[in-house]
Amino acid sequence: MYDSKFGCEHGLKWRNERLDTSLLNTAKGQCEHLMSKLETFMIQLEGGDKLRAMKRLEVPPMDKATKVGVWIMFRIGFACGLVMGLLTAIAFRVLNETDLELLKPQLQLYKGSFLLIEFLFLIGLNLYCFDISAINHTLIFGLDPRDHLSYYHIFEMAGGLTVCWCTSVLASLHPSVLSVPQQLHPLLFHSFLVFLLLNPFSIFHTQARHWLIVTMSKVLAAPFQPVGFAECWLADQFNSLSPLFLGLRDLLCFYTYQINWRDMWSDSPLSVSLDCGLFSMPVTCLIQCFPPWLRFAQCLRCFWDTGHMLHLLNAGKYFTVFLMVTFAGLYNMARERSALLVEGRIYLYIWAMVTCTGVLVTVSWDLRMDWGLLQGNGLLKDELVFSQQWYYYAAMLADVLLRVSWAINILLAQMKDSAAAATASALLAPLEVLRRFIWNLFRLENEQLKNCEKCCAVQDFCNIWRHLEKDQDVLSKDHDKITTRATICCLPRPKRRVKETKLPVGGTDAEIHLCI
Repeated sequence: MYDSKFGCEHGLKWRNERLDTSLLNTAKGQCEHLMSKLETFMIQLEGGDKLRAMKRLEVPPMDKATKVGVWIMFRIGFACGLVMGLLTAIAFRVLNETDLELLKPQLQLYKGSFLLIEFLFLIGLNLYCFDISAINHTLIFGLDPRDHLSYYHIFEMAGGLTVCWCTSVLASLHPSVLSVPQQLHPLLFHSFLVFLLLNPFSIFHTQARHWLIVTMSKVLAAPFQPVGFAECWLADQFNSLSPLFLGLRDLLCFYTYQINWRDMWSDSPLSVSLDCGLFSMPVTCLIQCFPPWLRFAQCLRCFWDTGHMLHLLNAGKYFTVFLMVTFAGLYNMARERSALLVEGRIYLYIWAMVTCTGVLVTVSWDLRMDWGLLQGNGLLKDELVFSQQWYYYAAMLADVLLRVSWAINILLAQMKDSAAAATASALLAPLEVLRRFIWNLFRLENEQLKNCEKCCAVQDFCNIWRHLEKDQDVLSKDHDKITTRATICCLPRPKRRVKETKLPVGGTDAEIHLCI
């Protein structure tokens, strides 16, 4: 085609010199023998099931994902149109309200679910960034590379839940339109969320829900079993979703202590109080300490398994959060008692010192350990996945500022007697979810670079050679050395590296080129 297009013979010359003399053409017998060996090994890895082995070796068609994405994008666009209309209706209702203070406690019942929807949307954006940057998140999380959720599916779920959330809020703001009591709308919506997660039917992405539930159970059992990357990552997400757990606590308090089930069907306006009584402050502190405890326990377990002191230092980072929550709680308890003003100031000063230390430690750990920065090349590192360096500097600045807002929100979230503090806390909570989105981008980028350095970017490849070394029946005793050249294509052009590894395979003397 080249020769016919340009009227020359350069294409034929290149073919004769490069293709006809290549090993793929001159050593076809060796290549076929190697492919046969690979099929035999894969069949053994699948327990003798040849159909599953051939399906696993088969490359999935590229146009299949594209067709699925088109239909999902249609549903995403439809959901976005509905969300815009519903948000407009909610805004008109709120702006026409004469007393906004009556709506704030009612809308606080939906605060936790709003953070969950924001988190889902940003996770979808994370997956999109991973896809365009060639970050192999399926390998990092141990997912099935042929059957896992894409960013299309995450955006679809976020859009559908946003429609349901807006509908529930709008129905709660207009109780006269429907015959359902106003108090029941938040309960029905959150019950629907629990049903989506725990339903036993093969609907709503069953395998993804099963993976999430299993990983969550491993996170809760962190001190009693080994910890993997997925468990650490999910526990870190819980640390940013601490306001979500506080919102669920408010919801439980409202339906347990405040609601009058007998007068539910009356036409009297809804009066929402989120006070849980005498133990409100201790329960708030325990909930704020629960996500850091999960990571603290995981770090102790990692130290028990590996003996590396680095895990103890990481545990100390989460221990500073315990101190921040404790002194914030002591300050708020002293502030509520007018006779303890001096004691309250002392607790406030201690909280400020602990918070400054905690923010400095967490920011340093984020940049140096989690993101792998501050190692040269300015303040960055030698190898970068993302194309523009200013992305990293902007993320570093955002991490510092959002960490400060996260620390302040720990104090504000405990001030239940202040309407201004509750409003400020509600505004700062989404910023922490945004910070976690930025953290996810550079955390998985750093993990991807580590995988490239270890030459483990393809999980099945390592499993095959590990099986080769153990299986003495298939391999002959006289092993020759074959050079396998793995071209690591996970780095952006032109930062591609070639690493050679010698692997024992009997009866072959070929060279495999793998593009990972």
